[in-house]
Parts: sequence; C-alpha cells; structure tokens
Amino acid sequence: MKVRGTRGGILLGLDQRDTPESVETALSSNRQLLEGRVLVEVAGKVEYPVLEAVANRVREAGGELVEIRPPAAVEQARGETVIVSKTVRSGARIESSGSVVVLGDVNAGAELVANDDIIVLGLLRGVAHAGANGNEKAVIWAQRILSPQLRIGGALAQAGDGRSEGSRPEVALLEDARIVVRPWD
Repeated sequence: MKVRGTRGGILLGLDQRDTPESVETALSSNRQLLEGRVLVEVAGKVEYPVLEAVANRVREAGGELVEIRPPAAVEQARGETVIVSKTVRSGARIESSGSVVVLGDVNAGAELVANDDIIVLGLLRGVAHAGANGNEKAVIWAQRILSPQLRIGGALAQAGDGRSEGSRPEVALLEDARIVVRPWD
C-alpha cells in the first residue's frame, strides 16, 4: 500500500498484493492520517476484504472515505464518469468526457452528453447524446426511454409515438448505422 498526501486529505494506493492484515498493520500506526478526507486508488484486482479493512480504519479514525477509483492514468484514458444522484431538471445540461450515470429521472428539456455511455436509473425524457466523440459502441440505457431525440456517435433518432413497450429497462444502440431501441435482457 502506498500513502500520498493530497489537498485536503490523503490518497491510499492499493494493489492485488495488499491483504486485510497488511492494510490493518500499515493504517493502525498512522491513524492520524485517516482523520480527514481519504481517497483510495485501486490498481488491478483488489479483494473486497481489503477495501473493507480500509473503510473500517477510516471510520474508526473519524475520517471520511470520499472516493474509490482506478489509478489516474487509467481514469484519464477512458474519461471521467459523472454520477448525478438526483433527477435532472428541465434546462440542465450534463456533460462528461466519459460516461454519465443518473440515479433518477431525466426530465424533458434536459440534455445529457457523454463520450461513452449514458445510464439512467429512471425515466429518460430529455435529449441524450452518447458517444459524442464518435464512439459508435456507446449505448443509452434507461428504465424507460421516452426521449424526443437520441444520438449515438453521429447517428440521430427522433421520437416515435411516445409509447414505450412494457415496463422492462431499455437500451438504445447502433445497428447498421441506425439507432435501435429495444428491451434490455
């Protein structure tokens, strides 16, 4: 495990060689470092008990575990994922150099633009543009897609009749240069 100071906290670097015991040993002697904001970078496959050991030590020290992420080099290569933990209101525009994940609905009049995928854990009524940088493998996934306009890469699809079939989640993707919306299995 590597420890590095950041503005307003510390960054713990974990990799597959770390064990719950090695993390416990390293952090128990440096409890004061865990009293503020703690970020964790995970390189490779790290087992859950290792992350759990870090979270327990941070909690015991009175600190705040604010983020678990891949190393910065990997994050830059794919772009950042923007996570919106509420409904996106009309007039709002959310952009990301990676993916966009919305933990709510996207109201009509709102716009989502992502270089990678768009995932909406509610109803998608606003405009969505996945693969904005030309990524034709990007998808748009939502509980229901009721959007007036979808874009994936350079392809555009206008609204249909406004009725969505069933109550299963839906995915929009490119097939033969056309956007297809279908139930997600």
